[in-house]
Amino acid sequence: MSLLEQNRNIGNAYRSIGNIQFDYKFHFLPELRANVNLGYDISKGSGKNETLPTSASAYYNQGSVTKYEQKRWNYLSDFYLNYMKVFSSKHRVDATLGYGWQDWINYSPSFPTVNGTGVIPAGPPFKTQHTLLSTFGRLNYGYDDRYLLTASIRRDGSSRFSEENRYGWFPSVAVAWRISRESFMQDSKTFSDLKLRLGWGRTGQQDVGNDYPYLARYSQSDSSGMYQFGSNYYLLLRPEGYDENLKWETTETYNAGVDVGLFNSRVTFSVDAYFKRTKDLLAVISVPAGSNLTNQILTNVGNIENKGLEFSVAANVIRNKDFTWDLSYNFTYNVSEITNLSKVKDPNAIGNLVGGIGGGVGNTIQIHTVGYAPYTFYVYKQVYDQNGKPIEGLYVDQNKDGASNESDKYRYKNPQPKYYMGFNSQFAYKKWSLSFASRASFDNYMYNNFNSNSGTYQNFGFPNYLGNVAKDVLTTGFTVPRLWSDYYIENASFFRMDNINLGFNVGRISKSTSLRVSATVQNVFVITNYSGLDPEIPNGIDNNFYPRPRTYSLGFNLDF
Repeated sequence: MSLLEQNRNIGNAYRSIGNIQFDYKFHFLPELRANVNLGYDISKGSGKNETLPTSASAYYNQGSVTKYEQKRWNYLSDFYLNYMKVFSSKHRVDATLGYGWQDWINYSPSFPTVNGTGVIPAGPPFKTQHTLLSTFGRLNYGYDDRYLLTASIRRDGSSRFSEENRYGWFPSVAVAWRISRESFMQDSKTFSDLKLRLGWGRTGQQDVGNDYPYLARYSQSDSSGMYQFGSNYYLLLRPEGYDENLKWETTETYNAGVDVGLFNSRVTFSVDAYFKRTKDLLAVISVPAGSNLTNQILTNVGNIENKGLEFSVAANVIRNKDFTWDLSYNFTYNVSEITNLSKVKDPNAIGNLVGGIGGGVGNTIQIHTVGYAPYTFYVYKQVYDQNGKPIEGLYVDQNKDGASNESDKYRYKNPQPKYYMGFNSQFAYKKWSLSFASRASFDNYMYNNFNSNSGTYQNFGFPNYLGNVAKDVLTTGFTVPRLWSDYYIENASFFRMDNINLGFNVGRISKSTSLRVSATVQNVFVITNYSGLDPEIPNGIDNNFYPRPRTYSLGFNLDF
């Protein structure tokens, strides 16, 4: 109640989004056109956080008032020329050449904090900028709509890399053979479409979360890193670690597929097999003491391989005057494996520890290791009694040395699902329509950090105070946190109904106006055995994750 009633948090957010596009066809060459796309997204947020002096949480500083503000600018411009023409009724050429620019700016001023004991001076303001430049070209060629070729190339530049490594080249090529257009397939009453495809391409990745990772820079310390001169304490400027040789992470993909249409395309399906190899992986790794200004550094290191299979099918199940029913289904199988993780081979290295968790500074629950999937959990194997209850502090001695220590941790499961599924359907009966979209994920695992950190009797805080405790303590009976027990690694497979939409076409309500009414529910339900708030958290660590809401909306569409 104190946190709710004795805190005043007021904020305002303003946002403006605009876009304009021009498309011009040349009169002297109608096959050639120019396209310009300009856009912006500008936002500003500001507010004030006030804690009353009577609040228990403000006992020592006798209340406080803090202001905040943030401004964001995002600008976009794209320009391209497109030429498309059919020669001799069989040769089709579609060529595009263009240039793109996008710029992100983020600015946050700093304000002093006022409390009952004095004023904490404002720190330096924060400003960062990130720019992407792209030059691209694409050529599509088709002969008699039977033999198809697509080739493209991009030259992308990112301000997150130094001038020597700023630009990367990313080509791709794909070929297809539409067998259904061949003379021996023309009379088929079963196959309305049959196409084989082969493709190869290379893409780049530079989204590292830091706009200046290659630059030498300084940051201001916090209150735990102050220096004393006399009776006064001062914040410090301290150097950050950096790698001036950072460059684009690249992924090379090979894929083969087949597209099939049956019974005048009433049923269509596609099958794709793919293999992806990522090189120069952008990852944070540990570095030897004294070799840089940090114990961990963002650098290009390691390779990852992904391989899998994708299948999709769509069908017009029923189609008549009053009633139609369409459905679609897709399935994906994917496995990932780290094939290299260091610039220098070290047979004794266990890998890179990642996945920060609550319950202590610097604690991690995941590891990157060659031969395993990324973000594999690195935990102790819990021992259970004859009733299936975990025995506190007792784990399997993996190396049989008679001691319980870090060397007994093992690699167990990972957050990435091996199987994905999606199922969608649409119904229409006269003026009524009903549609839904759902999906499923299997063999993905989650670390329940809420239970591991809060599900202990220690959290009650007796005799000095009361604390919130996860009810899982009634199952484990743990006295203190056992953060690295594999007991907290749970199967998070799920089936989620994303949305359901019901619509009714009222029809004309006047001579010039028609009305359609629709009702939609988002995040309808989830079926899962996971005990936490949400089985779908990207990094596989459930720690203070706010549950996604169920949303109801009613819409009225008027056509004039």
